[in-house]
Amino acid sequence: MKVKIIFVSSNAEKVFENALAVYTKAGLLCIEDGDDIEDGQPMICKYPLVNVFSVCHRHGNHWGSKKCCSLSEATTSAKTML
Repeated sequence: MKVKIIFVSSNAEKVFENALAVYTKAGLLCIEDGDDIEDGQPMICKYPLVNVFSVCHRHGNHWGSKKCCSLSEATTSAKTML
């Protein structure tokens, strides 16, 4: 998935064209970079949340998404990801 990050003190955005996951952990914005994989392990880039102004990305159906209308659709969607 494509992820764009705009930092508080920067004019240019940081773009990850092939991010595998985006999440927060202990005050950090973490991005698994699918373009930087070594020995089967993606590089995880971590940025302090206090330095992040905004994050933009697209994502599809997932548990809790309004796009998943029923439990069976969400379950089917989750099983196809495994």
